[in-house]
Amino acid sequence: MDGTDDVAHRLRGPIDGDALFTIRDEFARQAPLATATVDDIVSPTILEVDLTTGLREGSTGRFDVQWTTAGDYKFHYTEGDIDFRWGHHPHGGDYDVRGDAHFHPPPNATSHPNDVEPSCFTVHRPPVVVRGVLTNWHAAAHDGLDQLNRSTYTG
Repeated sequence: MDGTDDVAHRLRGPIDGDALFTIRDEFARQAPLATATVDDIVSPTILEVDLTTGLREGSTGRFDVQWTTAGDYKFHYTEGDIDFRWGHHPHGGDYDVRGDAHFHPPPNATSHPNDVEPSCFTVHRPPVVVRGVLTNWHAAAHDGLDQLNRSTYTG
């Protein structure tokens, strides 16, 4: 078991619809060719952001985003055989990271304690995290996956 089903690894609190709409709007400003949609306009639980290009030539990618009223979040990216995610939520002390912010690296976004890294994000407000996610995504698109989680974006 990799810990992903453990209560200590879950987001706290209900999904914050207002935050998801703020994130959607920020993606629209920062990545105008992306398509960001919520699963339910009245009571959203996830924001899906489809990108017209991916990290690899000829591919497309997608972010699945959740943000809770407690300020916990997940930005999970998937593209073919590439998965990674930034999270901000309790992890039960299983990872060698301080605080709740952490990064699950590619290629499979594993939750194995030896693989999870501290997140490069130090500010946890929806628009700032979106800008940081896109900054790191662009760095990886240009210079390789090892550039993910390297650029600290403070807004």
